[in-house]
Amino acid sequence: MAKRATPVERDERRRKVAILLIAGVTTNNIAETVAVNRKTVLLDSKAIRAEWAAARIEAYDRYAAEQLVILAEVQRANWEATMRGDTKASTTVLRVCDQRARLLGLYAPLHLDVRDERLQSKSDFDREIKEHLARLDAADAAAAEAEARAILARGKDGRDGLSAYGP
Repeated sequence: MAKRATPVERDERRRKVAILLIAGVTTNNIAETVAVNRKTVLLDSKAIRAEWAAARIEAYDRYAAEQLVILAEVQRANWEATMRGDTKASTTVLRVCDQRARLLGLYAPLHLDVRDERLQSKSDFDREIKEHLARLDAADAAAAEAEARAILARGKDGRDGLSAYGP
């Protein structure tokens, strides 16, 4: 049975794996270079990518916080002039508000989940569409029949119900 790596050994191995991943080396070649099996490289790669993702999120959050502070300062510096009616300052404040909204993702499109759990496949979807179309056709046919009956009924009352449709 293979000896389990200590946390220090694991961290050193992952540092080497990360360098090789960045260089574009294949999983099998990384395993050979670092002298571990392919599964260990895959597990290390997953852990490394999770660390990178967390670092990226942290860096973005730090950047966003810094930008929000800058925007707040620009807005504060222009607020009094805006309240006095200065159009240049008003434009600046509006641009700050717009930039803040963009930074916070307030302009991001809403994600609407239109999936229906009853529809498991394309054929289910096609069946559902056909059923809706059939109901629409039936409704159209019923409406057309009702309109025809109304026209005929008007004709029986002594008025020419068909005169609106021709000579």
